[in-house]
Amino acid sequence: MVGYTLRQERERQNLSIEDIEQGTSIRALYIEAIENGEYDKLPGTVYTKGFIKNYAKFLGLDADAMTKEFANDLAELAGTPATPLEEEQKAQVPEKKSEPKPVQQEKKPFGYSIEKEKGRSSSGILIIAAVVLIAAIAGGAWSWLSSSDGEVAKVEPPPQQVQPAPPPEPVAEPVASASPAPAENVQIQARFNDRCWLLVTVDGVVVQEGVVEGGQTLNWEGKDQINFRLGNAGAVEFFQGGKSLGILGGVGDVVDKTFTRK
Repeated sequence: MVGYTLRQERERQNLSIEDIEQGTSIRALYIEAIENGEYDKLPGTVYTKGFIKNYAKFLGLDADAMTKEFANDLAELAGTPATPLEEEQKAQVPEKKSEPKPVQQEKKPFGYSIEKEKGRSSSGILIIAAVVLIAAIAGGAWSWLSSSDGEVAKVEPPPQQVQPAPPPEPVAEPVASASPAPAENVQIQARFNDRCWLLVTVDGVVVQEGVVEGGQTLNWEGKDQINFRLGNAGAVEFFQGGKSLGILGGVGDVVDKTFTRK
């Protein structure tokens, strides 16, 4: 196991667990858990890989080889993976399409039938009466046109209404921005993009220790200074005074950082 290899090399170099803790910033109880293979006492797989990598680098060993050996240990402890579940097929139900209703056409009435002529005598009388009526109408129209002077009244269009111009919009006066007052204390904000073990000390007092899940944003405030010890520095982004200070290390790196009042 990887813990046995690390302990053998530590003892060969005559180093104690306290020496490893001071040189790597890894807590002694985590070092003992790694050497004994008690992975359930560690924060998680990501942090354990980071601890093993830093431990191996401090001893002058190949860090990548140690992490691979740790992965093999986990595989042996996990055993045979479980069989994946079979996916169930859902029956597809055909959609019922509504049949269009026939459009009823409107019935148009036929024109009235023309009555047949009853006799040549009656049709002749009607024709003569129609001719006389048309002649009378034409004569009256001609007399009216000849008496008229032919002038056509002119219709003047209504006057075009002019819309008044809209009133000018008021101009907002610029407001003088007040200069920010100097901070009277130290305020730090941290955004966690992944799980991270951390130890937070505010003005010499430990206020938080444990694993923080990814997706959280936490704030701390102190009078003089705030100290952080991170077990997975690549998962945390710090902010101070509304400005991002970036990420202080890589994934699995153990980093100590102190923030003071500006």
